[in-house]
Amino acid sequence: MEISLKNQIIKFFKYRFNLDEDKANEDEVINNIRKGIEFKGSSLWALIFAIFIASIGLNVNSTAVIIGAMLISPLMGPIMGIGLGAGILDIELVKKAAKNLIIASLISLVVSYLYFSISPIRVAQSELLARTSPTIWDVLIAFFGGLAGIVANSRKNFSNVIPGVAIATALMPPLCTAGYGLGTGHWSYFVGAFYLFIINCVFISIATFIMVRFLKFHTVSYTNEILGRKIQKWVGFIALLTIIPSIYMAYSFVQKEFFAQKIQSFITNELQTKNVLVVDKQIEATDQKAVLYVLGAHLDDSAIHKMIERKDVYGLKNAFIEIINSTGNKQANVNIEELKTGLIENVLKKQEEELKIKSQELEELKQQEKNANNETQDQKKVIEEFETLFGKQDEISLTKTLLYNQKDKSDTIAILYIKPTKNERHMDIAKIKKWLKVRLNGAEPKVCFER
Repeated sequence: MEISLKNQIIKFFKYRFNLDEDKANEDEVINNIRKGIEFKGSSLWALIFAIFIASIGLNVNSTAVIIGAMLISPLMGPIMGIGLGAGILDIELVKKAAKNLIIASLISLVVSYLYFSISPIRVAQSELLARTSPTIWDVLIAFFGGLAGIVANSRKNFSNVIPGVAIATALMPPLCTAGYGLGTGHWSYFVGAFYLFIINCVFISIATFIMVRFLKFHTVSYTNEILGRKIQKWVGFIALLTIIPSIYMAYSFVQKEFFAQKIQSFITNELQTKNVLVVDKQIEATDQKAVLYVLGAHLDDSAIHKMIERKDVYGLKNAFIEIINSTGNKQANVNIEELKTGLIENVLKKQEEELKIKSQELEELKQQEKNANNETQDQKKVIEEFETLFGKQDEISLTKTLLYNQKDKSDTIAILYIKPTKNERHMDIAKIKKWLKVRLNGAEPKVCFER
């Protein structure tokens, strides 16, 4: 019984996770990846256009534009080529792919550097800043994205996985962010963004290498076991060398988040519950320091001291917390005007956003009213044409409404209500329906005739 159950479980997993069923011809897969390695002609122009699009998207903080650049970018080719070459022990393929990747990277840096050097927008937006501090999560995204990419490339039929991989791994934006760092002199941005690009390249290549070996692609005929072991060692060494800084950066990021959450918990429970408004805060997680600017006329020095004494409850024993009451602390006089200005700006910004929403709603209502008026005029014209063809009636109306049937399906229909004069009691309803259907561009009409 146990053996049977074990066999069934093994059979289930083999059936569900089988990658050989729709696998493309091995030579075809290798040739397709080889074709995407070299940058010349149309692929080079596509790269340059993608660089400009990504740079503009980062510059104006447009996520949609950046995604478009990711889909256009042909950078995935040489990266997967490196992993494929390592997997089938083809050193010449690895060299060729690496050479083209270096060329493409340099072109990308130069073009993005030129763009950001002349761009009038110099402020680093959120989309750009998001590419300057890579962590271990970026390593995982690149690795699993690379696995998905090589699996999709090894299938017989095209899959929508490949565009998804291009978006998830995001090769182009980090390169353009590095170009921004060069163009504006922000060297920390350049280092962080270029490191993110290296992470993506290395772990997409490693994922490709692992999947090629898992799919048992044939190695080139002139290789030997010693070379294979050397390549495996180099792959492991490069992966370790790339991943160590990202782990440290992830640790720092998590520590900052934990500290910020603890400070927020302190603010929520100690300040906001006592009707004290926190108008600004400066948090330095590395130094475990937080300066809170508050407004509260009833908040004296002794009350502030009692609040700070309770910081241990929130896991902030070793943290330095300073609460500056802008309404009662003389030392804060320098900051009062800045705080007031910031508060007014926030209020004005919120009002501006609300006004924009109201304006959009008003425009929508105006459009609805315009559509309703147009529909009324159209209905009036139909009735006038009816009376010209079939004569005047005592009462006549035309409306459009939803008709529901027993299957809960609905459809828009036109209803023509007629109360004829005494001389028009015997009207040809079939003829009216036929005319009305043509007049309403094929909409199925209903004619209500009051006898």
